[in-house]
Amino acid sequence: MALRKPSFDLEEPGTFVYTGPLSTQGLRLNRFALSLRVPDNRTRFLAGEQDYMAGFGLSDDEIALVQTRDWTGLLRAGGHLQAILKIAATVGSDIWAIAAHNTGLSEDEIAAACPRHTVGLPEGANDG
Repeated sequence: MALRKPSFDLEEPGTFVYTGPLSTQGLRLNRFALSLRVPDNRTRFLAGEQDYMAGFGLSDDEIALVQTRDWTGLLRAGGHLQAILKIAATVGSDIWAIAAHNTGLSEDEIAAACPRHTVGLPEGANDG
């Protein structure tokens, strides 16, 4: 099977450029997403996604993007990738799912296109 490489140009559907206006547009979305760094907030979110997101003033469209796990839509709505990763991790997803959704490839195709894979940290890297 020939590997179809993802597009890495700066025009959609390639790389998303996170601009100042886009960050302003996604301010509430990113505040919500980054709140998921706190374990109690993750528990509250998973217990009632819609209610938790409403507390951050998210629009109906933004709430729908989160509930449908539309990773590409969240980026287009002004979500910063690091913030969106907090949502993904909370719901049991990861960067591979986001990349696959964004490029239209499968997670296996994305993994095969990446030349390096990290399987762990060097021994002692977390010491001290």
